[in-house]
Amino acid sequence: MNRAYWDELSEDYDEQIFSVLRSDDTGQIAECIAQHADPTHTAADLGCGPGQITPLLAAQFGHVHACDISQGLLESARQNCHPYENVDFHRYDLANTQPPSFAPVDFVVCVNVLLTADLEIRERLWERVTSLVGHQGTLLLVLPSHESALYTNFRRLDSHVRSGHSGADAVHHGLDREGNVPQLEQGVRGIDGVKTKHFLREEIMVQLADRSLQVEQISKITYDWATEFADPPEWLGAPHPWNWLVVAKR
Repeated sequence: MNRAYWDELSEDYDEQIFSVLRSDDTGQIAECIAQHADPTHTAADLGCGPGQITPLLAAQFGHVHACDISQGLLESARQNCHPYENVDFHRYDLANTQPPSFAPVDFVVCVNVLLTADLEIRERLWERVTSLVGHQGTLLLVLPSHESALYTNFRRLDSHVRSGHSGADAVHHGLDREGNVPQLEQGVRGIDGVKTKHFLREEIMVQLADRSLQVEQISKITYDWATEFADPPEWLGAPHPWNWLVVAKR
């Protein structure tokens, strides 16, 4: 994982990084946390960033471990959690082969962390994240959807066709804006120039089953089309693009 990259982003994180929590208009993440809240249990926010979700955990669990690769982001998370004294902050690379300094917990939150295009690093991330789910513990994952990315490409083509472009022009202008085709079968697609892993629903189920976690829920967190289009057409409505929200049990 690139620590320098995230340290640099820490100064302008909210402007540059899409916030899943703020865009979750239906409140599914907060609702899921509330459903599993227990003041006698421990929780972890893996890849906590500036601490957008960490305060929700701190308010509802007995003790929380917040991890991030960036010291700058951890400092922001610490400030956002200033009313709470039950949070420990760890500068830790989840791709590290060595475990962190805390034991597996009852409830793990990991939002858009398993994104690297590097397969070997991504496998290490899967191992580390799932290993921190304790006995009978719960994992809450949010992951980019490969199906949604393909659907967005269809809508992009559709918008060009509706604007009067020929089929050939629509394909030329609508697809492969980020050089996506060569890694498409792996679900790796460009987002603002950064190669980002997207996941199939069944792929997620297999990854978790291989690590002794049973999927209890896979649902969609839908977003406005402005997350995908700089200037979405007025006619562009539902279905909307989405991320996967996954709840799995040890």
